[in-house]
Amino acid sequence: MKELILVRHGQSEQHIRDITGGWTDARLTELGCRQAQSTAERLALKMKEDSVRILSSDLSRARQTARIIGKPVGVEPTFHRELRELNNGTAAGLTQAQAKEIALPVTHPMIDWIPYPQAESWRMMTDRVFDFMERVEAGIEEIAVVVTHGNSGIAVIQWWLRMAEACRKGISFELDACSITWLNINSWGERTIVKLNDTSHLER
Repeated sequence: MKELILVRHGQSEQHIRDITGGWTDARLTELGCRQAQSTAERLALKMKEDSVRILSSDLSRARQTARIIGKPVGVEPTFHRELRELNNGTAAGLTQAQAKEIALPVTHPMIDWIPYPQAESWRMMTDRVFDFMERVEAGIEEIAVVVTHGNSGIAVIQWWLRMAEACRKGISFELDACSITWLNINSWGERTIVKLNDTSHLER
């Protein structure tokens, strides 16, 4: 894999209905669909020039985004449970107020805190994403477009940069709806961030 294009899904129903994200299987809003279409137009030229695979979370909001991105260039995404957002367990589908009622006390270290019953910790999610990206990397010759979520997207960036756990503590990345993060290997063989959280294609 020489280049990784990371896309967070477009605006989805949980953003406007005050319900939890995580594994809540919300669909894109009308705005989210338009954002995905703008992202597809931004990526179309790049995807026509190179050999590209689209890998996506299997949750609806990411699936929709990935299909919209792939349609102009005839690339069919593949969908993977491993790219899902942080699992929020029994809080999935609940309102923010309902989720707060079942939230578990914060434990330390925070990386191992499980916020809701049947949920996962940040370490568990990161291990899931890292393991998946390691498995697929060798099979992708040129470019991967990865469509995922806010937290799992952070994990993808951390994986790309080969950030050890000690380095990840206290470091994060902002990823807005339908933002594009451009990651590549430069001429020195270094793993770089070319652009982070690029939303210029949405400013119309």
